[in-house]
Amino acid sequence: MIILSWLYAIVTGIRNGMYSFSILKSKRVVGVEVICIGNITVGGTGKTPMVQYFAKKYLDEGRKVAIVSRGYKGKRSIDPMVVSDYTSIKAKIDESGDEPFLHASCLAGIPVIVAKKRYEGVELAKKTFNSDLVILDDGFQHRQLFRDKNIVLIDATDPFGGGKLLPQGRLREPLNGLKRANEIIITKSNLVGRAEIEKIVSVLQKFSKPLLYSSFSSLLLVEDKEVDLKKILGLHVMVISAIAKPENIYKTVSSFRPNFIEERPFPDHHHYTPADIEQFYRLKEQKVIDFFVTTQKDWVKLSQLLSARHKKDWVVIKQNYILGEKLDAII
Repeated sequence: MIILSWLYAIVTGIRNGMYSFSILKSKRVVGVEVICIGNITVGGTGKTPMVQYFAKKYLDEGRKVAIVSRGYKGKRSIDPMVVSDYTSIKAKIDESGDEPFLHASCLAGIPVIVAKKRYEGVELAKKTFNSDLVILDDGFQHRQLFRDKNIVLIDATDPFGGGKLLPQGRLREPLNGLKRANEIIITKSNLVGRAEIEKIVSVLQKFSKPLLYSSFSSLLLVEDKEVDLKKILGLHVMVISAIAKPENIYKTVSSFRPNFIEERPFPDHHHYTPADIEQFYRLKEQKVIDFFVTTQKDWVKLSQLLSARHKKDWVVIKQNYILGEKLDAII
């Protein structure tokens, strides 16, 4: 693992150096402002809801917004591809990947595009939707596309990936990569103590970047309708998730004080199958589970496998982000 991390560091350093010294050049799409929401660690920083937060913010300001994503694990014959336009979803989830499909499901009036070459995705947004602002979902390390602003998310519960590069740790690149950031946001600030936040800030201060904090409040949804947070109070629930850091979801569910939590984690971006659903319901009968609890990211996949009758058995956690310049203002 150590040798592989060294090799990864060498390759990453050479590549970043070639862009820094203009040996390789980033391509700009004229007339489109590109704002990247990214991170320096793999998975679980809260990027998906943050992309939606900024997309809504700029839409409310009157901008013609689109979202461009790589479409991780999407299997499609056309690339780049429009996942959704202003009015409807045009792609299937297995074509787009789960996160772009979630964006398309949650963001009416904001086109979503997937593209392996993000430059081509931005070009398509400009040509098809006359977009003047594109939110680049998870593109901090994708330097082929010029961006006007890099917003980097640091997860308060695991800020620096153990301090080691992939595959030994969770860092995608050395911390010095934060020099390219225009703004840094510490996410999940409400899940750790003030002392932990102060340690993170002490590391980030040397980069002299504007620093924001974010926390989230949770809502519970049943059949896409908001229900009281006491919905699962004292009940037996099974938490099903295929996300990078399921422990944060368990912590959130525990705060709703169910009587019993059965955990069923899957690998990040897991593709659920009818066999999975059958297994869940067998366990529901064996363990006398009252409700299944899952995330919005998982729900866009799971809901397509469930009948209308079975959807009533599921509670979905929706997280709303709160963003501020001062920690006291958001926790």
